[in-house]
Amino acid sequence: MKLEIEKTLDTPYIFLDIGIIKIEGRSMPENVLKFYAPVKEWLNDYLKSPEKLTTIHLNLPYTNSSSIKQINDILRILDAKYIQGSDMKIIWTYEDGDESILETGQDLESIVSIPFEYEVSETEAKQRIRLRVRNKKTGKEGEISQRYWETIKRNGHEKDFEVLGEV
Repeated sequence: MKLEIEKTLDTPYIFLDIGIIKIEGRSMPENVLKFYAPVKEWLNDYLKSPEKLTTIHLNLPYTNSSSIKQINDILRILDAKYIQGSDMKIIWTYEDGDESILETGQDLESIVSIPFEYEVSETEAKQRIRLRVRNKKTGKEGEISQRYWETIKRNGHEKDFEVLGEV
């Protein structure tokens, strides 16, 4: 009854098995409905007779709004079973200092009854290359990850910033 989907640059790793649900990685699939359809199908089958405790691991360092909608839908499916008495918990992992991902978890927590636990992923954050940048318009300086700098460049905004060096 296991379902495993390997991650790509734009889709998360998904591992679904008895008592364990893991969704980890960037979630920006081209067709979000098609990508998450097998997950919802598996959940509906699994929830007919779930394990005594189901642990949901979510580690989504970047998601687009369509993916958040799908995660929301998945959590609501799980929450309906939790309300009926199934034991579940959600472990929301976010990188140290990434307040927006923490807030996304808190927003999702506010719409379901399933208890959330928060884990800070310090190892990944410490291994990442950090850059010191200055916003050319405001003069404001800050520190960002190399990954975020790549996103800025992909979106065509690198001309608005000056890279001052690695941190």
